[in-house]
Amino acid sequence: MKKSKLFKKILSILTVSTIISTSLFGCGSSTSSTNENTSSSTDSDNLFEIDAYGELDPQVSAQQIIADKLGYFKEEGLKVNNKLMTGPDQNAPLVASGTASVCFGSIYNNIAVAANGVKVKVLAPLANAAGTQSVIARPGLDITSAKDLEGKKIGMTSGSGIFIEIRNMCKELGVDINKINFVNLQASEQLSALEKGDIDAMAVWEPWVGKAQAIGGKLLFSGTTSNLPEKQGSVHWIDFYMTVQATESFYNEHPKELKNFLSALNKATEYINENPEDAAKIIAAEINIDPKDCLRIMQNNVYSMKFDDQFVSGTNTMANFMLDMKNINSIPDFSQYTDTKILSSVDPSLVTAK
Repeated sequence: MKKSKLFKKILSILTVSTIISTSLFGCGSSTSSTNENTSSSTDSDNLFEIDAYGELDPQVSAQQIIADKLGYFKEEGLKVNNKLMTGPDQNAPLVASGTASVCFGSIYNNIAVAANGVKVKVLAPLANAAGTQSVIARPGLDITSAKDLEGKKIGMTSGSGIFIEIRNMCKELGVDINKINFVNLQASEQLSALEKGDIDAMAVWEPWVGKAQAIGGKLLFSGTTSNLPEKQGSVHWIDFYMTVQATESFYNEHPKELKNFLSALNKATEYINENPEDAAKIIAAEINIDPKDCLRIMQNNVYSMKFDDQFVSGTNTMANFMLDMKNINSIPDFSQYTDTKILSSVDPSLVTAK
């Protein structure tokens, strides 16, 4: 397949990914470098230089931003130029062409590029954003049982990964998913329709969850929490992981530098978990959102670099979903597009997957 066709194919898949997973957080400017090479050794301070592509999103690039702003990359002998884009659709052609040797994104993105023959290595998970994938009821909707959702209109973007969550909720609580009327709407359209009463609920992610609640919407359930009458509290209805990946060529050529890179991200992960409010302020300033909104979003994510059985299971579930939705033609071999060697060399306790 010619590269131009490959770019278009992956871009079409990742357009869905933008819809599914991460929000477009806005007007912050990306940190960029005038050096077009992905990596080089600088003469001035002898730091190894890496261009790291991410997103203006605290779910995708939290550790990336913290490691830069707090000097963790420099401590590891690296000069990292963070290039923060508005969404995965901008990074897709850069990954496919090999320009983005290091890229942050969702596991959906990783599966999409791997399924289209792009040689990448997922180096580590960074966060599970399941808690931000939510179903919000319109103001005044009376739900006395999960089965009350049968016959109701739920706004949802076609192909959205939240469907995994809804499907699991229905299975557990005895709801006939075929009796729910799904209305194909983009997130912004869902918010307007919810406010007008044109739909009964919306299936979205942040920051649209917060926007819906601001107009009186009620959280029915997320991937980790349920407020449904017969199911209150913690649930496990979806895993939605954010990761860091490298191209296979960069992985093969620079294992030492990638070890240092992951070590810096590990320090950033610890900082986020130990100093959530301060971390949110740093990240909010970089991506130009309100610190309170940033903290609220981050508190619904689990920031961890553990490559465990839950990560493997969540990834396989997402791959099967993508195949069911015909977003990919076949499921790529998990062992071919992931790797634990470098992460294990940083901290063996982070790798527990069997």
